Amino acid sequence: MDALINIRPLLPGLLAILLGVNGLAQSTGCRPEDAQAIQTSWVRKPDALGAIGPDFPRKSLPLVFERQEKILNLLQKAYPNPRGLEARAYRIIKSDPANDYKHLPPNAPLRYSVTTYYLHYWCFRGKPERSAETGTWIECYVNSLWQFMESISEREYLLPNGQSIFYMPERVGDLKGYAVYSPHPTRRENRQESILLVPGNRLPVRPVSREELVRSLQRHIRHFLKENDETTRVLEAGLKETLAYADQPGSFKTEAEREKYKEDNRRSIGNGRIKRDKTAQEFRQNYDRLEALLAAMSPQERASQAIIENPYDLMTQYRGKGTFEAQAVKGRPLVTHDLQYHDPTLPRHAIQSIQLLMKYETSANLVAKRDLMEQFRQNIDLDGLKALIGH
Repeated sequence: MDALINIRPLLPGLLAILLGVNGLAQSTGCRPEDAQAIQTSWVRKPDALGAIGPDFPRKSLPLVFERQEKILNLLQKAYPNPRGLEARAYRIIKSDPANDYKHLPPNAPLRYSVTTYYLHYWCFRGKPERSAETGTWIECYVNSLWQFMESISEREYLLPNGQSIFYMPERVGDLKGYAVYSPHPTRRENRQESILLVPGNRLPVRPVSREELVRSLQRHIRHFLKENDETTRVLEAGLKETLAYADQPGSFKTEAEREKYKEDNRRSIGNGRIKRDKTAQEFRQNYDRLEALLAAMSPQERASQAIIENPYDLMTQYRGKGTFEAQAVKGRPLVTHDLQYHDPTLPRHAIQSIQLLMKYETSANLVAKRDLMEQFRQNIDLDGLKALIGH
């Protein structure tokens, strides 16, 4: 006990020495610049073919693989020597990368893609470790768009054929003469940008008109009113069963308890119905107001592209934003997929459009990933990618 007491004054110093030695071992075992200097080779992952549907002819796979390889070669050539990270690549066959493509005609171009992603190295417990997840991806989508646009809402504002409606992404710059678009231009840490390689200047989207948007909002209202009526029917039927149960002999000890139970249930169902009916009446008024909004427009105004900030605000006239003029102040143009965007004279496996999608991190400590994107932007042969169109 005396010995323990005598060394107590020395413990802080000993602890500092031990911690210093341990920290020195960790710092000399792995420094950030050591992890960033690790050189690796490209890793080829297995193809993702599980999503092939009946509309994708398997006899076309060799022709599709050939085109995917050409795209992958151009992506890898733009960043040939991974450093400070592990670069992975694989081919993807998907018959439905977005729900809207289920509306395409049977002879529509086949849709496929290639993916590359990057796992950085960092120091952990004195040695380099590879990250398990990543936020940096460079992908090419052939004959389709994926995350190019942002949906106007999580609600079911759909066109009559079931297509979704999107905000047109903002043009945030240019790369080697090609426009760069982003659905989230204000993001700084996790960027998302796309370049569309298409014949001519025709993008694979079409404008959504004011009338189309209004009709989609009215369709949403009709769907809401139908669901509200069904909810009322179900709750009223449930109340009837509850009251029948309460009237059974022996269900309650006293008649007062029985009547209170029945009255509480009637009140609960009644109050809920009052609230739902009030909302339903407001939605009916919104429906009529939207109809009047259309009636006041000329045919040219109805057919013009809708530019809005928030569809719900337009539908409910929230804070004076119930007109297209008010919405346009901070609004964005609306678009949807162009289902007629293809050359029917080309074989289905041919490349008719390419979306180069870049999702990447910009944090200061992710040096290798920032170097990757800098090299990729400098080296990527966009003209070479575009030359694949039509083949």
